Amino acid sequence: MNYEIKLHTLTPVHIGCDDSYTPVEFIIDTDRNTLIQFDLFEFIENLSPEEWQEFNSIASNPSPIALVHIYRFYSKMKGKIKGRELPIPNELSKRYTEVKQLKNDRDMLKGFNEFEIPRTFYNPYTLEPIVPGSSIKGSLRTAFVEALIKEHDRNRLERKEYNQIEEELLGGKMQKDPFRLLKISDFEPENSVKTKILYQINVRKERETSRESLSIPIEVIPEGALFRGTIKIESPIEGSGIRKSIEFKDLLLKSHSHYAKIFNKEIDLRKIKNFKLPNITQFRDGLKEKYFILRIGKHSGAEAVTWEGLRKIRVRTREGIQRRSESTTIWLASQEKKPKSFINAMPFGWVMLEVC
Repeated sequence: MNYEIKLHTLTPVHIGCDDSYTPVEFIIDTDRNTLIQFDLFEFIENLSPEEWQEFNSIASNPSPIALVHIYRFYSKMKGKIKGRELPIPNELSKRYTEVKQLKNDRDMLKGFNEFEIPRTFYNPYTLEPIVPGSSIKGSLRTAFVEALIKEHDRNRLERKEYNQIEEELLGGKMQKDPFRLLKISDFEPENSVKTKILYQINVRKERETSRESLSIPIEVIPEGALFRGTIKIESPIEGSGIRKSIEFKDLLLKSHSHYAKIFNKEIDLRKIKNFKLPNITQFRDGLKEKYFILRIGKHSGAEAVTWEGLRKIRVRTREGIQRRSESTTIWLASQEKKPKSFINAMPFGWVMLEVC
């Protein structure tokens, strides 16, 4: 069966793709708090002979000061630069201005490293963001296996490795794995989706602090975006060895159960930390029938990618590394690198699947 699915982003989502916005490929319009990504080769082609000579002279300088000079040159050429625009935090604009004034080599290199901004997964032809099917499939699988664990003796399973648990509960390795029959397309935007840059900040659950050193800018798909794709479950071929079957509605219900529990815990945490959570009122009437909550992507939290009852989350404490059933921090998407309050910050990765 093939099912048409819509995916609503409830909070900012980042899905890594091993690609970044590099400092030589964009300029920041500090008046509009906007990053403009442009094609470097197209930019060079449009330079006059005098401008090309100046640019070539800067680029030929192996010293870190060349980076600052390139930024200053870009600023001078701002009127000629056209490209894809992304909103950025005001704080990042200010930092860009500061970096252009740096004089010390070490500070320059450090400053430019701050502008190596991880991109979210995208279509290389349209540059539009995509939610890859593999990301959704991984989240569904985690929830499905957790539901199976609850039907078995946890004490016995606890002595096994994670891959051994999956093999036992799903009925075998690779060729016998029923998730081989689950085909999920990449999810494309229903309409054009404009990504933006925010800070990822790591907040301690039990203290009023965040770890500023980990606060770096990152590209996200904003809340309120809509994507569309398909989920298909094929029937096992006779003799394939696949013994465990997956039923569509059962898969979504198991997934909803796993992620709704984590979402409810974040509602409790919000009462303490005062961050922002999405309003899901519009989906409430159809929950578990038409709508199913899910969490995907980077910073979706250790609880989302592990199984309740068997969690051994690595936590760094004053006494050393410990293994715990709950994480001690949460990642939030924020307009500020070190906010005084988290009232405008949101957790990463919450989405709602809609069966059409």
